[in-house]
Amino acid sequence: MSVKLVKSLKLHNDKVWSIDFEPKRGLLATGSTDKAIKVVQLRNGKENLLDVLDDTVHKKAVRSVAWRPHSDLLAAGSFDSTISIWTQGDMDVDEPSTLEMDLLAIIEGHENEVKGVSWSHDGYLLATCSRDKSVWIWETDEAGEEYECVSVLQEHSQDVKHVVWHTKLNLLASSSYDDTVRIWKDFDDDWECAAVLTGHEGTVWCSDFSKEEHPIRICSGSDDSTVRVWKYIGDDEDDQQEWVCESVLPAVHKRQVYGVSWGTNGLIASVGADGVLAIYKETQTEDGNSTWEVVAKHSTSHGVYEINTVKWSTIDGKDMLLTAGDDGRVNLWDIQV
Repeated sequence: MSVKLVKSLKLHNDKVWSIDFEPKRGLLATGSTDKAIKVVQLRNGKENLLDVLDDTVHKKAVRSVAWRPHSDLLAAGSFDSTISIWTQGDMDVDEPSTLEMDLLAIIEGHENEVKGVSWSHDGYLLATCSRDKSVWIWETDEAGEEYECVSVLQEHSQDVKHVVWHTKLNLLASSSYDDTVRIWKDFDDDWECAAVLTGHEGTVWCSDFSKEEHPIRICSGSDDSTVRVWKYIGDDEDDQQEWVCESVLPAVHKRQVYGVSWGTNGLIASVGADGVLAIYKETQTEDGNSTWEVVAKHSTSHGVYEINTVKWSTIDGKDMLLTAGDDGRVNLWDIQV
């Protein structure tokens, strides 16, 4: 297996921190240090810049973007401590290369930079995290115009770098400067920490759940240059979840791992400060366990620049990888078996 660069899109004048892809319309959203949010359509092997969102809305870098499932809404978290919600207009049939997105709401509450935003699988909960060491969970309606904070989670002891929901369950993971991943769940309408995953020896920058409902697993990437896979094994007598570190993936990275993505194809991809893009594959062994191997590795994937994020995306019906880096580029990768 190998990875081949298909396109390299120069979209921003500064670091691209976050990307998300909405496959129904083929819409890529990006967030950057230059305060801009861009929407690009990737379809039929072509790319069209559809809209550049109002860059006066956020006063500082846009750190995270996320499309709402089953909806036309986009959430963006900024270093100015706010979250913006944008809605899509209808594409002009006579001019499909344009799309105007309007500001729908501004959410305030965090005291410091917002580092991550993530929607629950049904789109009715939005999780946000911040340098203020907290994770907030917001509830919204079908229109996505009003947001009520239903829980403020403050058990991390340091900056919270990233949040991600399970794609089928109401489980939330947060990654932090305190070297841990915390798993959160709803206990009788009150969100509480269900587990603390310890083992990384440095800041945990990112995590991503397996797309399978069973077993429940999550991968994480850290300052310690490792990617780890964790597995939920059950609840204890106090209704706390028990998780184990199932695997430390083969060593690839020499510096911080900033991004991980677990695809629907079962493959894990990772990127980081060393410019390496790596892909790992799991193989079941005869004793019922599994092993992971590196099946593809691409060095200097953004030249001399660090890579901040990676995401498996279904583009034109095919599993592909998107990466974004300090060079202001989003790269599209084809996986060749």
